[in-house]
Amino acid sequence: MAEFQLGVSLKFLNRDLALVIQSNKLNVNSKDITVKEYLLIPTKLPSSDDYMTFSELKKDFDKIFGVGSKDSKEATAKIDEQLKENASGDNFDIDNIKFRLNTAFLYKKNFSVKVEGKDKECNSAGEVIADTDNYAKWEYAFSITIDSTEFFSEFNTMSINSISFSIWNTNRKEVKKMMTLGSTEDIFKQLEEPSK
Repeated sequence: MAEFQLGVSLKFLNRDLALVIQSNKLNVNSKDITVKEYLLIPTKLPSSDDYMTFSELKKDFDKIFGVGSKDSKEATAKIDEQLKENASGDNFDIDNIKFRLNTAFLYKKNFSVKVEGKDKECNSAGEVIADTDNYAKWEYAFSITIDSTEFFSEFNTMSINSISFSIWNTNRKEVKKMMTLGSTEDIFKQLEEPSK
């Protein structure tokens, strides 16, 4: 297999992302090893303009599933009705809820060697991985925030500013930082530090 790299610039939820796929050759201990890497990551820090409204999301779903489809209309009506019931005040505007992608991260790196004409996964030293060993796995991190400050702004005693959801299976500190994610241990450490 030849060496190659493919780079794609894309946008998801108004956030600029880069997708890189590459394949390289190494020679370790007289073994030709193919290294394949797949990476999806944001290309810049998020800004306050990197959000989408419900209407913008709906337009995209309509393009994918068909404009005015029965399923789309029913789903939109149910969401709209439920949110109107829970909204503060009579001036309900669903577009006051903003969806922001904090990060989208996907990464996998695997090694392979030819054994009897077939590609077999191996470790970085070229030793074939047995069926009982761990194969290369995808690392991922996805974090989204739903900003509802204006939507719930009329409450006097309480307001819900935002709701965030994150899912990940990576230990990379840089990626967790992009998600603005800290462990509960980190949070307690910050609380223990004297205020300046």
